[in-house]
Amino acid sequence: MCLLAGPVLIGTVLIGTVLVGTVLVGVLLSGVLFSGAVQAVEFSGQYTNLLFQTRDSLVQDRTTDLNRLRLKLDDQWYGGAVRAHLAYDHELLWGGMVADPVVSAGLQRPDATWLDASATLAERSQLNWQHKLYRGWLTYDAGDLSIKAGRQRIAWGSGRIWNPSDRFNPVQPTALELDQKLGVDAALAQWNYSNSASVVAVVGAGRPAYGVSRKAALRWQDTWGEFDVALMLGRIGNENMFAVDVTGNLADAGVRLEWMQAKNASEGVYGQVSTGLDYTWSNSWFPNGLYGAIEYFYNGAAGFAFGAVGLNPNRLNSLSRHLLGGQLAYDLTALWRFEVLLISDLQRPGWFVAPALTWSIFENIDIQAFAQLPQGGAGSEFGRLEARYALRLDWYF
Repeated sequence: MCLLAGPVLIGTVLIGTVLVGTVLVGVLLSGVLFSGAVQAVEFSGQYTNLLFQTRDSLVQDRTTDLNRLRLKLDDQWYGGAVRAHLAYDHELLWGGMVADPVVSAGLQRPDATWLDASATLAERSQLNWQHKLYRGWLTYDAGDLSIKAGRQRIAWGSGRIWNPSDRFNPVQPTALELDQKLGVDAALAQWNYSNSASVVAVVGAGRPAYGVSRKAALRWQDTWGEFDVALMLGRIGNENMFAVDVTGNLADAGVRLEWMQAKNASEGVYGQVSTGLDYTWSNSWFPNGLYGAIEYFYNGAAGFAFGAVGLNPNRLNSLSRHLLGGQLAYDLTALWRFEVLLISDLQRPGWFVAPALTWSIFENIDIQAFAQLPQGGAGSEFGRLEARYALRLDWYF
């Protein structure tokens, strides 16, 4: 398997480069077609290697390696009024987890996006190689009005650990890669009607066969003194929902509150709330500033989605109604940073701790060693999770 990884990775680079080169030619030709257009093509990318060990669904220890090559292209015309962004991935997953029945079934399912823009290039008993569109959008800015269409990340919510108001790209805090957001194929319009206030409307197409719900939402946001306030109305799949998001400063601490209320035919009315505060201590003990945050999460839909129908991909899921989380982060030196996430199940005994140590070996290369350590009995929030130990490298170019 190790002998195969090198040639496959080289092939990944070559194929990805050819594709992005083709797209680049297309972008340049399109600039010629638009008379008076001013272009500024930028090419960048990221290579990630994630080596991790955990137990599979058969309770066997497995070591697996994820290689991801992400190529990005940005262009603009008419002084930046029209902008385009493309991010294209090649992912090579090899090792024991590929053979796990649960993981293998997940790799066979298409991504939960309206546009099917992924394909499997090679598949073996312990290898899976895919390429896919990660982001691809076009935006037009006309003064206070902005319109964006395509696959994009819609990041709503101010919580540090949980974001119940983020109904477009919800991510569980126990995910292996918290920075990887699938994105949504949608059209977005934003009107900035004052220096601090805006209204955003989003419509995302649905595709039930791929597990994609139709989504539409309207969000208003303004700044009142030290606080940012947002209200949201939406229709997410078969649910009507309303949300409030408030974040601001109280003395020297940051405070946050998210409340989301929803109703659907099968579960009725339920709510989700996250509230917390964060603070940075700077003194002789912590000259670089020790960051700390604490956050509470209430889930009125706890356990609803853990039946035969599986998880609800359009919201945060949990078995317990009451969870308490904390974060600490400190720059040990200019190159070394330590972080830890701790979540406690307040309803049933259980906890989840995720320490991480990051070394910025170069300006554009980071190496991180981290672990995810769940503990809990049967029926607890973390009793069904397995421990993970990982080493990650990120190279930005």
